[in-house]
Amino acid sequence: RSDEGKGRGLCPEGARGNRERQRLRGQLTEMMEKAASVRGRVQRAGGAGRKGCASGFSSRGQVVARGRTATDLARRGGAGSAAAAARRASATSVAKRGGALRCLAAKDTANVTVLTKAEIPAFIPRDDFIQQLYQWAEISIGQRGRTAFGYAMVIEKLFEDDELRGFTCKVGDETTIEVGMDSEITEKYEFIARGPDGFPVPKGKVEEIKGKYLEVRKADNNQVSENGKQAIRELIGQVMKAFDSYYAFGSVFSHDST
Repeated sequence: RSDEGKGRGLCPEGARGNRERQRLRGQLTEMMEKAASVRGRVQRAGGAGRKGCASGFSSRGQVVARGRTATDLARRGGAGSAAAAARRASATSVAKRGGALRCLAAKDTANVTVLTKAEIPAFIPRDDFIQQLYQWAEISIGQRGRTAFGYAMVIEKLFEDDELRGFTCKVGDETTIEVGMDSEITEKYEFIARGPDGFPVPKGKVEEIKGKYLEVRKADNNQVSENGKQAIRELIGQVMKAFDSYYAFGSVFSHDST
């Protein structure tokens, strides 16, 4: 009977095995709780970043409340490819051609309405981007206006202090739309470092860059028909697709299939 009791009882080795399993189970539970805490911090930080990225429209041309996010901008490319494109790009001199230009200083600012705007990252070279955007507008909007938008679209350069800042688009006889950089100053840092909490923070020398937002503006107080409004929405969508291409590939003429 005593031998049988020993068989049913818990030997010292079995007790130690149970204690070891309980200790390992406790460590695993603690690790899972820490992982969940870190995951929650990352999600909260990502939500704050999206709320802080202000813009006014989607790549489909729809006017939205909070606008584009950093994820939207990077979905078809990465910051690495955009930075490489920025390094490759050089300053582009702009020459006025004939009378096809409009001066910001000469327009009536009281009648200008900002329809929407998108923040342009500081590493994007403004002069090269705007030059490419104007060339793209001449082809994709000016030459294909009636087919793509239902209106004859007249594209002209938009200058500010002899500097190309965008383009204007005359939508038939409905209205004139301006697409260009604003005059706000944004900061470009030398590099990105890891902060004490593990998240990236800007570091190094700071360079001031003129032009923080790409704006789409209505340059008059004309009443616009429903067809005209639809054409403007389509114009906004096409402009945003062009910017997405520049962000991802360094050229407004590139896209996913090229």
